[in-house]
Amino acid sequence: MSLDLKKCFFLFSMIFFISVAFTLDISPSLIYQIETTKNSFSYSFFIKNDIPVESIVNIEIIDFITDGKNYVFDDPTYNYSLKKYVKLRESTYKLALQEQREVVIDFDVPVDFPGASGVFALKISQESASTGKVQIKLNYIVPFFVRFKNIPVYQSIKILNLSVRDLSKEPDESYGDFGSLITLEIENNGNVAFIPKGTVQISSRDLKTTITEVPLDSFDLVIFPERKTYYTFYVPYVLPTGKVDFILSGKSYDKDFYTNATFVNNEQPKESMYSFQQNIILFSEKSKNVNQSVVMFNLSPFKENISLSTENPDIVFSPKKLTVYPYKSVTFSVKTTQKDFNFSGDKIYAVSVFSDDGSKKKTINNLFLVLRGNSITPNLEAKMINKSSSTVLQVTNTGDCLLEFNILQNGKILNESQLVIFPGQTMNFDFERFVQSTGFSVEYNVYKETKKFIIDKF
Repeated sequence: MSLDLKKCFFLFSMIFFISVAFTLDISPSLIYQIETTKNSFSYSFFIKNDIPVESIVNIEIIDFITDGKNYVFDDPTYNYSLKKYVKLRESTYKLALQEQREVVIDFDVPVDFPGASGVFALKISQESASTGKVQIKLNYIVPFFVRFKNIPVYQSIKILNLSVRDLSKEPDESYGDFGSLITLEIENNGNVAFIPKGTVQISSRDLKTTITEVPLDSFDLVIFPERKTYYTFYVPYVLPTGKVDFILSGKSYDKDFYTNATFVNNEQPKESMYSFQQNIILFSEKSKNVNQSVVMFNLSPFKENISLSTENPDIVFSPKKLTVYPYKSVTFSVKTTQKDFNFSGDKIYAVSVFSDDGSKKKTINNLFLVLRGNSITPNLEAKMINKSSSTVLQVTNTGDCLLEFNILQNGKILNESQLVIFPGQTMNFDFERFVQSTGFSVEYNVYKETKKFIIDKF
């Protein structure tokens, strides 16, 4: 029996928020790291008008300081601000559609500047020049971090405090009711901004095992000189009872760093949780006898014997049972013994996880096994709907097979990665403002096939 999609897919009525490509294109970056041995120099970047009308762009030099919770844009007492040492050659630009202009900044920093790095930002405001039907107003904050390589670096990083929020007890709107939200309070007593590339390693002393390593990359975490910040991140793990160590290590401005702290968890975890590395495994007549791998992760501190199954007896997992250790992965093989693929469409089956006692275990994501018939009918429908305050793109899979699709505007893909939609499923994308359908399109293909179909009329 194939899967009842209406019961199993929570995405049927989910609304996604998508950024429209009506913007000011700022290049080559939205955050700038400049390294120099000079005190007086110039730097430039480019702005390009991507909104569908002529626009006015105003640029203002501001302070920029944050502690991870709040932002400060005006602090004349901050020793590491470059606001008063930079000037714009032009501060107002009138741009036609798709017109690009160069923005030039002149620096004149005193030789006795106290920091090995300084910071400021540009507040860039864009609005349509006309008073017609299309009225768009957008604001951007573009930070600049300048490293003065002729000034020696003094780096001093320390974790002052850490807290753990158990989402099974305190659910979060973004992350749901499983896993942990970690908040580190970190102080930078150095003379240079802390912009790390490295990891946060989380390990259990009692279990003598590493739970996970969270990457720190570029601007995930920034701590300003002589300031502290609150860095919050999510891990999809149930933390064990006892001492849990957090170690931050890596490099910032080519300087090694290391700091650590310990959290004592007095709570006893109550249930285990698993995740699948894959979301979809596809079988067709050509691959029906091929073993494919199912990789699973134990997200909890429990050692268990587990098995996998679906509602289709022709889907076989090997081995039938595996022992999984705390915070480790296991791999099953899966294949189908079904001989007849002379049916239409995709038959879709959810994979369930069971323990020794027959109880069904929770997973934070679904794995679906798809048997593809020799005949399929792909079809996707899309329409623009104007709601009370915004336009929604509604996409529905009216065919009988899995589809992949992208949303494009003027040839530019708006979604971060290709989206997958199941037969009978509807997905809504809210642009958070009114948009016209001109220039939009939806490009789709059968899941794991290359032939493209285009929808460009709504």
